[in-house]
Amino acid sequence: MAAGRENAGGTTSSQGSAISQTPSPVFCFCRMLLLIALVCSAFVPGEALDRRKQISQYVQTVLTDKTGLPQDSVSAIAQTSDGYLWFGTQEGLARFDGLRISTFDSVQNRDLRDSLINVLAASRDGSLWVGTRSEVTHLQNGVFHTVISAQSPVNAIYESRDGRLWVGSEKGLYVVEHDVVHFLTANEGLPSVSIRCITETQDGRIWFGTEKGLYSLTGTKFHGYKAEDGIAADTILSLASMQDGSLWIGSVSGLVHWKNRPLESWPASQLPPRARVSSLLVDRGGNLWVGFEHSGIATLRDGKLVRYTAKDGLPNDDTMKIFEDQGGHLWVGFGEGGVVEMRDGVFSTVGKQEGLTENMVWTVLQSRDGSIWAGTDSTGLDHILKSGEVQSFSARDGLAEGVIYAMCEGRDGSIWVGSEHGTLGRVKNGKVTSFHDSAGGENRLQAIVEDPSGDLWLGFHEVDGLVRFHNGVFTHFPVPGLMNTILLAADGSLWLGADHGGISHFKDGVVKNYTTRDGLLSNFGVSIYEDKEGVIWAGTSPGGLNRIKDGRVTTYSIEQGLPSLTVGSIIEDDLGNLWMNCNKGIIRISKKELNDYASGKIAAVHSVMYGTADGMRSAECNYGSNPSVWKSTDGHLWFVTVAGLLSVDPEHSQTLNTDPTPWVEGVLYNRRSTPFHNGVNVGPGAGDLEIQFTAPDFVAPERVRFRYRLASFDQDWVESGTRREAFYTKVPPGHYRFEVQGADRDGQWGTHTAVLEVQVTPHVWQTVWFRVLCGLILLVAGVLLYRIRVHYLVARNHALEEKVGSRTKELQEALEVAAAARDALHEQATRDSLTRLWNRRTILEILTSETARARREGLSICVLMADVDHFKRVNDTYGHMAGDRVLEEVAGRIQGLIRPYDSAGRYGGEEFLIVLPGCNLTDGHKRAEEFRKAISSASLFVGDVSIDVTCSFGVAADVTSPSERLILDADRALYAAKLAGRNRVHVPAVEAAFDAWSARV
Repeated sequence: MAAGRENAGGTTSSQGSAISQTPSPVFCFCRMLLLIALVCSAFVPGEALDRRKQISQYVQTVLTDKTGLPQDSVSAIAQTSDGYLWFGTQEGLARFDGLRISTFDSVQNRDLRDSLINVLAASRDGSLWVGTRSEVTHLQNGVFHTVISAQSPVNAIYESRDGRLWVGSEKGLYVVEHDVVHFLTANEGLPSVSIRCITETQDGRIWFGTEKGLYSLTGTKFHGYKAEDGIAADTILSLASMQDGSLWIGSVSGLVHWKNRPLESWPASQLPPRARVSSLLVDRGGNLWVGFEHSGIATLRDGKLVRYTAKDGLPNDDTMKIFEDQGGHLWVGFGEGGVVEMRDGVFSTVGKQEGLTENMVWTVLQSRDGSIWAGTDSTGLDHILKSGEVQSFSARDGLAEGVIYAMCEGRDGSIWVGSEHGTLGRVKNGKVTSFHDSAGGENRLQAIVEDPSGDLWLGFHEVDGLVRFHNGVFTHFPVPGLMNTILLAADGSLWLGADHGGISHFKDGVVKNYTTRDGLLSNFGVSIYEDKEGVIWAGTSPGGLNRIKDGRVTTYSIEQGLPSLTVGSIIEDDLGNLWMNCNKGIIRISKKELNDYASGKIAAVHSVMYGTADGMRSAECNYGSNPSVWKSTDGHLWFVTVAGLLSVDPEHSQTLNTDPTPWVEGVLYNRRSTPFHNGVNVGPGAGDLEIQFTAPDFVAPERVRFRYRLASFDQDWVESGTRREAFYTKVPPGHYRFEVQGADRDGQWGTHTAVLEVQVTPHVWQTVWFRVLCGLILLVAGVLLYRIRVHYLVARNHALEEKVGSRTKELQEALEVAAAARDALHEQATRDSLTRLWNRRTILEILTSETARARREGLSICVLMADVDHFKRVNDTYGHMAGDRVLEEVAGRIQGLIRPYDSAGRYGGEEFLIVLPGCNLTDGHKRAEEFRKAISSASLFVGDVSIDVTCSFGVAADVTSPSERLILDADRALYAAKLAGRNRVHVPAVEAAFDAWSARV
């Protein structure tokens, strides 16, 4: 919950003195916990519960009929080797994978003849033994099989180390050995009495608790214990053996410990009144847990029994069974209360139940003496001493009323406190002093830092909210936005976060502001952290995480792998991770991944989100206060939440990641359930296949992700997220291998793979032999048809060959005639009949096309207009035949000089148009001179007459002009050449340059 975003309420004054002098039960709890040293403890999966914690500090999960149990009286609990937990109730058997409960009763499973379950025992072979009020049933490979019809309630089932199964009933004792059932009578030395419990000690003795006292079996001899042994002939309800060979005995009258000497009764003063010990458990840590009928549970700690009841958070006090699972978690079954799981979480919470004055905490710090200070919502300031005692400072001690939003420890050991209404307080030597800025209002004082000179820098949630406090004087500095947080950087400068102001750097009175215009995700800055490399990490709400290095901003939001748009506080652990809080929980991200993203090495980051499943009483964290997160001297991290202080040991926060072990739970083919032990065979024919799977997990089952594939059908793994079913439609006949894997909370795929072989049988017409037979028939028929067809085609082919030959010859002749005609027509349509150059229409089309291409590609183009000088004189003097010969010769000399991509055509009469792509005006001038010289270099002979022929040329070039304009410009230039004396090239724009070039040549 952000202080700057929510309306902080509550100004109720604290009741009582500032420092509590009389030890209360709350303080005793805190002393017992060794709060500072132990609250951060985290444990590797598989270890026993940390019994130094109060029961309120365990993560508790309650299952009842509302969550899927058949009934709320849980009298039996067991766990099979596949990880499933089994609960026995009065209305049937329940199987639990951590997320889903499957029920089995006598209605749905007729082989389970009785739904009232008294006792469960998991066998070493992975099967389950079920004891009801009338029989013993064996559940193996999904099939129930009745082994013993006792005709009386079964109270105890135990599998000894030698593989024998011991069954205690109301009528006596049964032994199952090598699938043979023996009923032991009085002849073996055991009276026909009700057997209530069975266990085995380290020396191999089997112990029996009966309605008439305690018995043991050594070899083949039973031994009964009498009053002179220290125990009366009382009803024994539970037994538990220790690793040291001792035995705990629970009866209807108390608790007794046997250790190779006369039995010793536990002091009645430590037991509840009329104690009936219903269940005993020695966990893997050697710790004793005791369950009482109607009196809750207890654990033995430092030689004393410490009890927990419904007042401490249990569903009720009628304990029926205590059980420890493979992960070291404790399960307690209650009469009419369901079952509760108790386990250590990643986080430990310190709230009102553990000694704080209230649960809503806004700010936290550890002072130099190692004690913890916590600023609350309405009751003031809590000081948790190293002894576990809690001191409380409130309005009665001079502390300002309202929420405490900021704290800072001064160099002299003073604790500076910022309040909801803008008051600055100092707690020193148990005394409170208050200061108020007369120039300011009553806005929240949200941040306090002390600089190297001893001055305080204050952040008020107001305009110009940056204030220096020096010798009792408040001095305001103009900064953008409404202040939320202040960070004192390693270089002595200040980094500021503000609503509407983004992130600012304040150094030597100069403010450098970063907002969304500079790349920030949001202009609401709520948290700032500087790492050892000097990189600034800023949290915005909404928006996400911002990284500022050398003035460059890199952002991380949902698209980059952040699970929340809010980053309320930021801290770095000793393992290279950044921890952040938000309204949805606490986030952990590798700083290396964050830096790799900033440098472009990866496309996204991977984050871990912690919530109530990890020990948080509430996933909602508080932020916007300072400091709202703290790293203590032992490396533990502290967060403030709406449900108390939260601590975590980062080194152990990753040890709770389990390697999921997936299992196939069910197979449906065409929507019908199908047995699948040792594989599944379905069909015939293609159909719809549904495979249900799971991975038992009792920490955070909702976070387990899955991927699966059906070999020969799926090309790659299919990631299903948290979905636990795979669907396939129209699976064709064949053999398939279904595989499924689970991923832990860090996204790493586990090493365990569940495998199911699937055989889809074909219809008769889909079998190989049927297809082979059909293929042979088709082959024979094909050969016959082929021979008939070939004979027919050969005869027909001869007839057609003659006809085709004559027709082909005729067609070839016709094509040759058509091709000649086409070539002639094309020649007539595009060529000038006299000069064999392009005719006027064609050369104009070429010019239009080339000018368009020149404009499109940014190229130059040049046009030459040539005219034969005094051509009329040639006609008049020598005749038109001589004139035609002159035109043919001029055209030939032009054609001899053009490039493959140039074009020349007869424009009309004695005029010629030459198109030069890629030439500019200067190059065109040069080319025109070449044409002119080639034409005038040699006389032309018509018969015996020698005729001197010259041409005048006009040049034009402009890539932006249309073809018509180029022709016009070239024609004007040609006209100018004729006026200038003929036999020359006219380019007005380049005449001077050309004269210089001619001189050099």
